[in-house]
Amino acid sequence: MFIKNILLNTKRNLSTILSIFNKQQEELSDRCENLTSIPGIGTKNCNNFYEAGYMTPESIISASDEELLNIPGVGISFVKKLRKTLGRV
Repeated sequence: MFIKNILLNTKRNLSTILSIFNKQQEELSDRCENLTSIPGIGTKNCNNFYEAGYMTPESIISASDEELLNIPGVGISFVKKLRKTLGRV
């Protein structure tokens, strides 16, 4: 009986943890969907932009090259690709 109670509690705890994890994944997916419309931003690095305060494509597009280069994972090749795509080389 004791082991059965432990297993039931563990199952409940895991269920709670999984629901929290799934909610976080959905939130990350929603925010990434918006940012991944920009060439060069994928699901792997969209969180870096979001955490740096760039939560919309417009905020990324209007950022200066220097500001973008301060985001982890962003290099000059991304900035050049972005500017070329926008027609602002």
